[in-house]
Amino acid sequence: MAPTRILIAEDERSIRTLLRTYLTCEGFEISEAADGQEAMDAITQDPPPDIILLDLSMPAPQGMEVLLRLKNMVVRPRPRVIVLTANGSIARAVEAIKLGAVDFLEKPCQPEKLLAVIHRALDQKVLAEAATPEGYAAALARARRHLADGHTSRAEEFLRAASRMADHDPEYFYLLGLWHESNDCHAEARTAYQQAAQYDPQHGPAQEALRRLSVGPGTPNEHP
Repeated sequence: MAPTRILIAEDERSIRTLLRTYLTCEGFEISEAADGQEAMDAITQDPPPDIILLDLSMPAPQGMEVLLRLKNMVVRPRPRVIVLTANGSIARAVEAIKLGAVDFLEKPCQPEKLLAVIHRALDQKVLAEAATPEGYAAALARARRHLADGHTSRAEEFLRAASRMADHDPEYFYLLGLWHESNDCHAEARTAYQQAAQYDPQHGPAQEALRRLSVGPGTPNEHP
């Protein structure tokens, strides 16, 4: 699966460099825009960015104007916008939310908070697009991540969203089995693993999970 594409639309080079360095290390694919026109050019690329970190004070045009133009554009898949504001600019951030931004961060951004906001925006985007082939793959990736982090309730949201497209996909049923097993529902987990193995007899993780359950129920020792 392709890495998440993030556009950093910020006129201060030092901030762009700092964000690029951190987010690249986190596995994201980064592009940059130093002003509003460069941001608009990047948004119209195919494919567009998944997430936009948008400085509201960026020039030519300013970030608020970029948001307004984006709101009136047909872009598929639609980027999620996180606005970056200077200290004390909460009122402008609220205005940006009304124009379609999904969240805001005050500069300078704390790395942990930045990452949490990005993942929250990605969750929203993936849930909204789970009925498309690309969105389905992303939903499974998000479910896999949440299972690995022990967030079973969040994983359930993505498995439910992906279920409409799952058909006979062994990976979906394997992840469903992991979810059931994490909730101590061992009979349901076994059924899901069996479906994964039926659809793909060479699916190693499902076969291993069935062997594990045949010995006796326990905590899954393998996460996706």
